[in-house]
Amino acid sequence: MRKLLLVSMLTMLASAPVMAQSQYYPGGCARGYYKNAEGVCVQKPTYYRGGGATALCADGKYSYATRGPDVCANQHGGVVEWLR
Repeated sequence: MRKLLLVSMLTMLASAPVMAQSQYYPGGCARGYYKNAEGVCVQKPTYYRGGGATALCADGKYSYATRGPDVCANQHGGVVEWLR
């Protein structure tokens, strides 16, 4: 009986419609991202330098914003070094 219930539940989950990203995330961006001043989802600053990092901020975090006030914003102390 348990096996049948488990198979039924898995079948139900597999056939469920996929929701759009904006339905999963209230702000329209995935976890770890934010909507910038231009309305584009950008990765939040991190302490590790991942691919696509654009600047090193004064607080030691790497920014992924491409331009404007989002690059190492006030709470991150401004840009120490541009990476691109």
